[in-house]
Amino acid sequence: MHTATHPETKEPSPIRATPFEWIDPSDIPLRGEDLDFESEFPEYEKTDEDRGPANDNNPQPESSAGPQPEPLLVINPTDWQGQPVPERQWLLPGLIPSRTVTLLSGDGGTGKTLLALQIGMATALDCAAWGDTKPSAGRCLYIGAEDEPDEFHRRMVAILEGFGRSFSELSEFRLMSLADRDALLMAEHRGKLTETPLLQPVIDEICAFMPALVVLDTSVDFFGGDEVKRVQVKQFVGALHRLAMTLDCAVLLLSHPSVQGMTTGTGLSGSTAWNGAVRSRLYLTAAAEKDADPDARVLTTMKANFGPKGGKIALRWDRGRFVADDGTQTNPARAILDKRTDGIFLELLSKLTRQGRCLSPSPSQLYAPTVMAKHPDAKGVSKSDLTGALQRLLDAEKIQIVKEGPPSKLRSRLIVASENFGPDRVPSN
Repeated sequence: MHTATHPETKEPSPIRATPFEWIDPSDIPLRGEDLDFESEFPEYEKTDEDRGPANDNNPQPESSAGPQPEPLLVINPTDWQGQPVPERQWLLPGLIPSRTVTLLSGDGGTGKTLLALQIGMATALDCAAWGDTKPSAGRCLYIGAEDEPDEFHRRMVAILEGFGRSFSELSEFRLMSLADRDALLMAEHRGKLTETPLLQPVIDEICAFMPALVVLDTSVDFFGGDEVKRVQVKQFVGALHRLAMTLDCAVLLLSHPSVQGMTTGTGLSGSTAWNGAVRSRLYLTAAAEKDADPDARVLTTMKANFGPKGGKIALRWDRGRFVADDGTQTNPARAILDKRTDGIFLELLSKLTRQGRCLSPSPSQLYAPTVMAKHPDAKGVSKSDLTGALQRLLDAEKIQIVKEGPPSKLRSRLIVASENFGPDRVPSN
């Protein structure tokens, strides 16, 4: 063993030589001879980066065994002369066209899953989804990635009760729950959107069932790309579009809007690429009016390549399902609140009248709702709610407007109808 002097201690230290294997140069192939790299170094795996750019001076012919592009479809419009115009196909007239993708977005808690489930079940049962709105009859495959089967069971019971139907009649409906796994169908890999192992089994199930409607709930669970990259969004929606055309079905894709999408009222998420990629887009929101029915919903057509844009459908949540809201149905919770407000109005009007205070039915300093809202006995009821009570009580003839004073200076005031003791008498305490 050789020794050397340590640079600091000057003490001798051993030098251990690294063993190596001599290679006979005659065994190394000359340049241009074949070298089986993979067999010589099986532990080394080449990558695209290792292979480097192709040698343009000696291009290699592409293998004829690779995938060949489909022939382009070129149409001569003169061939359509005298031919019947094909009728546009709809899954849900004016809302969900067939053979393409429709995006249904909704704020959290508004019920987009319930609405999509109700449409799908109506499709399978060949009945109206709500009111007179009836989808085309056919099979439906609902693919949900957020809720467990038990949750779907509970929701479907309420919908069936509203339809007056039973589970035994849902032979044309299938539910695929993916809540117990990663449901991504396409994901980003090295900057490109690629298919995941789950995509083909899902497509196989769809092709085997041949539905008229496929529901995907929701986009964030199935799309693993970058929403800001338009090409990836377009690629994902394009794959769904090709599926819809191939199977002659409609695809309904559910999505959550971003905070900006909710604030601006567009209902979009990530970027406008989603709006550009689909042919139809719907947005489910809660009623925006102040003091609106908390169960009221509005389904707005945000984009319609095959129909008018901006249409609104009034819906209302009722016992676990959506019903058409024509304004004639009363919300039970609102009715209870209105009854309480009416009672407070009557009590305050009676009390203030006995105190000799006159309340006006018209906006002024003595306007009844304004004065009452500031009174401790109003119990926090707002001026707007008291204004509604004023009109309801007048309509019900529970309060009256009386006029007092000389003809030149008549003034109007409110009284409780049951306490109308005549023009010259005001009840005392």
